[in-house]
Amino acid sequence: MSTLKEIANECGFSVATISRVLNRDETLNVPQSTREIIFDTAEKLNYKTKFERKQGSLPVDELLDVNRPVLSAKRIGIIEMHSTTELLDDTYYLYLKSNVERVCLEKGIETTMLQFDSEEECYRMVGNSIDGIIAIGPFSRRRVEAMERLTSRIVFLDSAPDAIKYCSVQPNYETGVVQGIDYLLEMGHKKIAFVGPVETRNSKGDKAPEMRRRIFKDMAKIHKDDLEPVYIETDSTGSNAIEKITEFISGNDKKNLPTAYFAFNETTAINVMRGLQSAGLSIPDDASVLGFNDTIIATYTQPQLSGIHIYIDEMAKVAVNTMTQLFFDENMLPIRVLVPTGLSKRDSVKKI
Repeated sequence: MSTLKEIANECGFSVATISRVLNRDETLNVPQSTREIIFDTAEKLNYKTKFERKQGSLPVDELLDVNRPVLSAKRIGIIEMHSTTELLDDTYYLYLKSNVERVCLEKGIETTMLQFDSEEECYRMVGNSIDGIIAIGPFSRRRVEAMERLTSRIVFLDSAPDAIKYCSVQPNYETGVVQGIDYLLEMGHKKIAFVGPVETRNSKGDKAPEMRRRIFKDMAKIHKDDLEPVYIETDSTGSNAIEKITEFISGNDKKNLPTAYFAFNETTAINVMRGLQSAGLSIPDDASVLGFNDTIIATYTQPQLSGIHIYIDEMAKVAVNTMTQLFFDENMLPIRVLVPTGLSKRDSVKKI
């Protein structure tokens, strides 16, 4: 039986590319012709992946069909760090979970929810076993250890507790904050308020400086001649932003208020709008508001909320695809994927 190096010598592609193609890495961006050459060469040289050696080889035409449901008999456990109350405060995580379930359904993969038993320090589930875990949000070390007792195949979604050991998928917050600042500056805003907490939970569940706020501060230094930053602190979810905005406006000269408010998540942005409106300010005539996350809820506000768009559907797809890679090769090196953000321009931001 041939080796990856022999296939590389035969077709001219790198060993890394060949390995990812043969293991059906759907996150790898290569032309279909490249996949065909690699699979044809592997078939000619009688190469088999670890999974094929265990399960029997698949026809080349099936391997090239990237839309074919993979390993339909597999069962994935989904774990959420956040409580029901926290999920309702920030629907971003609800959308992540529902998209993971949708992608798994499309691929014929069964899912089940796992609940943490704090007394026994373990996760409970319906059924006898799972083949992998997709963990959504930040988790403490003891909870990660409880996952490891169930399976070695773990993919973290929206956190990266250990990039050396686990695969993870996260939005690229830096590009999002940069997009937001650039957009507000282009729209003529100079005095911009960042609204959000000073600290949140990091990927390990520990308190740490809030990432978007930290990036905003760094960018404010870079744009020091064009941007006058203001910081309005909220709780960790932004649920008290109405109160904080009201206090801020009442304590400042209305002629010297920020012309734009950049909120660290969508819940905060909506509450900022409510706070501004309750103080008698019109959006966007008196103040512009830009949010982060940009779910469907942003289109239900009045006016509709502009936002930094996180591609939740793509994040879910990458997480599930990464899990299927682990099914084929449990010993593959961990990968960390940062999914880029977009910008949704709506009516809550005005050019001045």
